[in-house]
Amino acid sequence: MAHADLVLEGGGVKASALIGAMAAMSEAADPYTFCRIAGTSAGAIVAGLVSAGHDVARARSLMAELDFTRFEDRKGILAPVPVLGPLSGLLFHQGLYAGDFLHHWLVESLAARGVHTWADLKQDDPRSALPPSRRYKLVVIVSDVSRGLMLRLPWDYEKLLGIDPDTASVADAIRASASIPFFFRPWIMATNPEVTGHDHIVCSDGGLLSNFPMSIFDRHDGQPSRWPTIGVKLSGQSTIRTQDWRPDNTNLQLAKSLLSTMMGAHDRAYISDPQASSRTIFVDTSNYRSTDFHLTAPDKEAMYADGLAAGKKFLATWDWKKWQAGDYSM
Repeated sequence: MAHADLVLEGGGVKASALIGAMAAMSEAADPYTFCRIAGTSAGAIVAGLVSAGHDVARARSLMAELDFTRFEDRKGILAPVPVLGPLSGLLFHQGLYAGDFLHHWLVESLAARGVHTWADLKQDDPRSALPPSRRYKLVVIVSDVSRGLMLRLPWDYEKLLGIDPDTASVADAIRASASIPFFFRPWIMATNPEVTGHDHIVCSDGGLLSNFPMSIFDRHDGQPSRWPTIGVKLSGQSTIRTQDWRPDNTNLQLAKSLLSTMMGAHDRAYISDPQASSRTIFVDTSNYRSTDFHLTAPDKEAMYADGLAAGKKFLATWDWKKWQAGDYSM
């Protein structure tokens, strides 16, 4: 059985494509065991489910059963009013939807496998190059918009938030990472005022700062890695995106393009490096919008199939020993 660390890109409702790629790995002739998984937004959701103990087949079922329209939850006096309901959420609460259903679903899905706080995801791995404070099965990327910081949770709880990670909720961190700007309300996370100067911070989608944290598990001590880190990216391998741009774009379209550019520029620069792209599974999900909460069951199955096919294609040429030797031509 092969081992790998995994990094999953964020992509709104495109989680099924990530699961398809993972299925290709877990069902390979030499099946992979995922030692640690990092993710942002949708990647954080899938990473959380699998790290908690749901196998890939169960994660697929959870996504298939999930009614994404329930993510469009509203609350407040104007909530039932068409148009005004979501607009009031955006104007007064920085998000069209409350995100409460997403949070409750995460709490229940993780609790089903006995996971509540980060203490439930600790790893006993004395051979790890990471310090004991970073030995967890899961890492979630969150954007601290209060201070302009990228948080790698649970790694940064103690230093940047003054919180013991083993007392912090895993579901809270994943909900924070999945706070798609303008769609979900930002997540308010409690902190130690002695460290942050305030009793809370405002958190948003981790993709604002790194939607694909490919290097997060790479070693920097000069020693060889025990196993590879493999990424799953929800796009074709081209690093230049032009299909959304039009000369007559409206202000809203321009705002969306600005946000997309900001969220992707850092990671596109990284993925253009053959050292990273050669260990990345590219799943082309360009036919689907990240915020299409009305995906049909066939849509989810099609994305899963695309992920499965992309994963199999990657594994057909992937060679860990060649990669270690510096051959990135695979």
